[in-house]
Amino acid sequence: MTKPDFFMLHAFILAAVFSCSRAMAQSDSGPEIDQYKLLVSSYSTATPGFSSSNDSASNTTWSSPAFVTTRQHGAQTTATISPFSAVGLDWHIGLGGIGFDVATPLSRRFNLRVGSDFFGYSTTFQEEGATVNASLHLRSGHGSLDWFPFGGRFRISPQVIFANNNHATGTALVPGGSEVTLSGENYTSSVTDPLHGSGSIDFRKVAPGLSLGVGNIIPRTGHRLSVPVEVGFYYVGQPGLKVNFTGSACDPTQPASVGCQSVNQDTSFQQSLSAFIARNNNNLSYASFFPIFSIGVGYRF
Repeated sequence: MTKPDFFMLHAFILAAVFSCSRAMAQSDSGPEIDQYKLLVSSYSTATPGFSSSNDSASNTTWSSPAFVTTRQHGAQTTATISPFSAVGLDWHIGLGGIGFDVATPLSRRFNLRVGSDFFGYSTTFQEEGATVNASLHLRSGHGSLDWFPFGGRFRISPQVIFANNNHATGTALVPGGSEVTLSGENYTSSVTDPLHGSGSIDFRKVAPGLSLGVGNIIPRTGHRLSVPVEVGFYYVGQPGLKVNFTGSACDPTQPASVGCQSVNQDTSFQQSLSAFIARNNNNLSYASFFPIFSIGVGYRF
């Protein structure tokens, strides 16, 4: 074979190798691949310095030449959260008492959460000559939209307090012959018709609120347990104080036989009572914002 013919044969073989490289990257079996293997094997035997990655035709594994690149594009999966696809429950304790929350996801960064809190406390004390029995009852439900802005455990939760049954009540008994002071005025409880008082503090039934928290009741990491912590407030407006007295009050500067009359007819007593209510309503203005703080344990079902 002449030298030009030998170079032409080399060029033909290289062109064949290049044209078959794409097919080799996709499959290593079939009639075309078998012809390709035979062609390259013959060429490597006849041409010093050229070798395939496999010299045996019986080997089922075939490597393409070095200049052939094979890329595999895997499908990238992104975890998605379907609305209402899971349920989480937590039990917590805080300023609102003992409570629970139930949550469900709306998307990867949003949860819908509802719950309730319960607390009760009663005490007895002396106030301005009267024996007072006071009770505090906290009963409320809440709903919130939990937003996890960074996709982690930190959340911001606008919320609304509904069915707010938080209230305080009290009763007072002024024993006959004992003095009671209202707005700087002294009155003596009648021996035959002692003074009885009752009072209550009520709040709005619906109130907006905002809280910050750490912990997701429905973890996105596959875990089931969580430790949610929440701090914030809700606005209940000006609480309403109501006080009422029954019985008879006596002027301590007058004899009991002439200085006693029913409080419902005693103008001086009613004026003192109105001033007392107004002053204490003003003192209760700080209670317009009710604090939120709780810590608990959550479980995802």
